[in-house]
Amino acid sequence: MQDSRLNNAGRNMVFGMLLRGYQILMPFLMRTAFMYYMSLEYLGLNSLFGSVLFVLNLAELGVGSAMVYSMYQPIIDGNTAEICALVKLYRKYYRFIGLVIAVVGTILTPFIPYIIKGSVPDDISVYIVYLLNLFCTVMSYWLFAYKNSLLVAHQRNDVASKVMLVTNTVRDRKT
Repeated sequence: MQDSRLNNAGRNMVFGMLLRGYQILMPFLMRTAFMYYMSLEYLGLNSLFGSVLFVLNLAELGVGSAMVYSMYQPIIDGNTAEICALVKLYRKYYRFIGLVIAVVGTILTPFIPYIIKGSVPDDISVYIVYLLNLFCTVMSYWLFAYKNSLLVAHQRNDVASKVMLVTNTVRDRKT
């Protein structure tokens, strides 16, 4: 049984607001914890690598929105064969994007010390920290991005918001 668009919109709004509140509050708490328990160098590295990977994420070029738009008509028509074909195409596309990000990110690895200004804590390897961040970014494209487009096309952003709340909480507790 399909839920009505109004119910979907309501759920999306509630869980979207919860996720947005979480995304506003948690970085503040994490930065405070970083400054309190670790040196500012760790916080700087975290921000630097986040910025570098954000630039690499531009490889997506907003095509995800176009892909979601192309799914609306087959969803309305109930054309599951076309939806499956589109999802397979999106999976290939996102895996290619993930590969591009992995290759460019790996090529940038030797230059990491040159983009770091200031001192680095002696007890960590900036290469390992960077590569772990790169790995997480690439995995999100390879494993989840195309599935998320299906949820968005079905107007079920609330499901993605719930998953992000849980995964971000687990991820943030590990750092």
